Amino acid sequence: MEQAARLPVRLALPSLSESKPARLIVVAILYFMQGVPIGLTTVGIAAWLAAKGATPVEVGVFIGTAMLPWSLKLVNGLLMDRFTFKPMGRRRIWIITAQAMMAIVLLAMAIDAPTVGQIGLLAAYCFALNLCATFNDVAVDGMVVDIVPENERTIVNGLMFASQSVGIAGASFIAGQLLVSGDIASTALTFAAFVAIASSVVVIIRERPGERLLPWSKGSASRECEERQHSAWLPMIVGLFRSMASPLTLLFVLCMTLMQVTWSFIDAVSPTLTIQQLGWGSEQFSSFSATVSLVAALAAGVLSPLIVRVTGLRKAIMILFLLLGFSAAIGGATFDSWEGDRTFIAIFMIQYVVALLLMILMIVWAMRICGPAVAASQFALFMAVPNLGRAVMSGNSGWLVESGGYAATYYAVAAITLVGFALCLMAKVGKSEAVPGTALPRKSSTTKET
Repeated sequence: MEQAARLPVRLALPSLSESKPARLIVVAILYFMQGVPIGLTTVGIAAWLAAKGATPVEVGVFIGTAMLPWSLKLVNGLLMDRFTFKPMGRRRIWIITAQAMMAIVLLAMAIDAPTVGQIGLLAAYCFALNLCATFNDVAVDGMVVDIVPENERTIVNGLMFASQSVGIAGASFIAGQLLVSGDIASTALTFAAFVAIASSVVVIIRERPGERLLPWSKGSASRECEERQHSAWLPMIVGLFRSMASPLTLLFVLCMTLMQVTWSFIDAVSPTLTIQQLGWGSEQFSSFSATVSLVAALAAGVLSPLIVRVTGLRKAIMILFLLLGFSAAIGGATFDSWEGDRTFIAIFMIQYVVALLLMILMIVWAMRICGPAVAASQFALFMAVPNLGRAVMSGNSGWLVESGGYAATYYAVAAITLVGFALCLMAKVGKSEAVPGTALPRKSSTTKET
């Protein structure tokens, strides 16, 4: 009897808090899943619309609308820091629900099958899909801040964005191939099935030992969950505003916002530039974008911890900012003399890889100034404001292209990036004195500055 009673314990998978391999595997899968709606929206469907004759303004507005939920992450974070089903951990119930809703939205899109002439309806479906993805994203980010040790965070951040890039690449390629025939229904149905299957991993692994796998399973809330989960709105909101009170922190948020201009160009300008100016097909752009995403994923996974180790976090961020600004300036200066697409390909690859590496390192810094008690809310705010900037800049990119041309758009990207670089210097990103004392309760005097 005693042996039988111990059998379920032996068969239980290790929880995320006690197993580094489990943490890495689950984070990789969940971030891969976050890449699916991004790749489908910003590459697959955007290229399909451009190939069917949508104008730069229409493509830009579609991207800006579809990606707008990524600017609402603060609301998600506040909800997660305030409400959860504690016996299942602080974040798992939110992740499971978000993944299920993502599959449901894709099924609804498959049934409705909006056409190219229904861009508004298509944008609404993609808005809902990305809204589900943002709940997943905020929950996973909060879980990482909760359970990943400080010395693993650079590695985990590289893995997170490498996995997301692979997800974007896979979704971009598959969507490009499926949509070339104009079949939105089969595309959405394929992704719905994939999301449902891949999401099952969240159901079988706990955050901490002793918690429930499912609401009806046996288990209880962990001590950490009981201590960190808020039971009232006011302390949580006060704690959030205290964590953001530093002028340097506010400058950092503005710096991250301006950094998103490169992603806005990649998302909203590149489809019409390649398809309507360079003569590519939609499936060619989707395949190219997928390949670059894979290259960026490898670079993110391998180079991000290496760069920090060699140069330090601050120097690495400054170098990457300058690379982004100069690459865009070169695009503007050479655009009128382009012969073929080689210059575009080189600049696009540099922009994508460098922008991804820079985002990873900026998020390493953002996590470093997050406190566990309001981790989801504070980190969500760090991400929400820049994502709002990305959506707004994407939505208005078409007007800039149609009024000033692609060369002027490249110059605008360069100028905004360099302003972001100046704000980064002013915010003292990477310096220990820029860290608010209330935001780093676990920082010791022996912590090495990177």
